[in-house]
Amino acid sequence: MFTGIIESVEKIKSFNKKDKDFELEIAYNHLVFDDISLGDSISVNGICLTVKKFNSKFLQFDISNETIKRTAVLKQNQLVNLERSLKFNGKISGHFVSGHIDGVGRILDISQKDSCVEWSIEAPKYLLKFIAEKGSITINGVSLTINTVIKNKFSINLIPFTLQETCFHKFEKGDMVNIEIDMLARYTETLLKNNR
Repeated sequence: MFTGIIESVEKIKSFNKKDKDFELEIAYNHLVFDDISLGDSISVNGICLTVKKFNSKFLQFDISNETIKRTAVLKQNQLVNLERSLKFNGKISGHFVSGHIDGVGRILDISQKDSCVEWSIEAPKYLLKFIAEKGSITINGVSLTINTVIKNKFSINLIPFTLQETCFHKFEKGDMVNIEIDMLARYTETLLKNNR
């Protein structure tokens, strides 16, 4: 479980196929992540991954082929958003985030809006019923508020702090992003479906 508040932006050192799955190695700041243990869950661009090996410079993860099929592409030298899992007595500044990606969206437009940057994102059709104006959404691990929803797209505002503290300043029109819907929306849909 995460909160969608990014703790660090780091670089992928290597991303290689290993048997039928993949191995990911990320260079990281061990002073920020000073309490890492084997088996810890880390959100990498919104994807919940398990630490299989680490030292003072690198974190290493295995990624299944299933995860690769359902998420935006990862590549060597790419910057990624990192967040440690929520501690039981931890502060929740964003919203509850599971780290399970629901779909991949495409950035349709990036525009300046006052001091913020606005992204327009095309969402997969099957996710649209979960995306509500002023609701919560997670994009590449970042907890955000939805501005507007029009047909198959929604918009979000990125304040200067978010752009500075995440890898979002590197994104361009046409880039793909990981989307996790608000888990309350997911469970509400399940409850309503089961009570019909």
